[in-house]
Amino acid sequence: MKGVRDYKLEACVVNLDEAVQAQKRGADRVELCINLETGGMTPEFHLASSVINRLQIPVRVMIRENAEGFHAGGDVLGDMVRAINEFKHLSIEGYVFGVMKDKVVDREAMEVLIRHASPFRITFHKAIDESIQAEEDLSWLNQHASVDTVLTSGGAEKAIDGVPQILRMKGWFRGDIMPAGKITPVDLPQLHEQLSLPWYHGRAIVSQ
Repeated sequence: MKGVRDYKLEACVVNLDEAVQAQKRGADRVELCINLETGGMTPEFHLASSVINRLQIPVRVMIRENAEGFHAGGDVLGDMVRAINEFKHLSIEGYVFGVMKDKVVDREAMEVLIRHASPFRITFHKAIDESIQAEEDLSWLNQHASVDTVLTSGGAEKAIDGVPQILRMKGWFRGDIMPAGKITPVDLPQLHEQLSLPWYHGRAIVSQ
């Protein structure tokens, strides 16, 4: 059951059982992906369909076709576009993706993906933590209304250790900065006290 709180929780899930349990434990939304050992990849269509049919809370689907990183060279961009178009047949809330090139946001590739993702909402995922010009990249993302969330650990392994950068990013981005990075229900109150943000994300964020 959800307690009284002034923020929302997004649970990262990789299968139907995890999605159902996350909802039962108070998640407000789930991010669906697979292959977390490579940082999360695009889930299968049938898995996304099963999750969406079972849940009453919103689902955002990760689109990532390159297990080696966040660049979209070769056929990767085309694979991402095909996946985006496929998931449009489901009642998703939005997508989670981010493309980098030479340690900055790949604006050309992102324009393509944002266009194909319309009219759905977009979370730019933790690829942003690789940026060497985060302020400029977030300023560019500000120009795209459909990108309403940026996922970040502030460049640290744990969100609690990335608080200074997360606070800076909060000032740079017009939408929701959503902290991630080994956040548990135990350390969440302390994190929220320092950040006062509307969303928090994690694998164990609604664990018992």
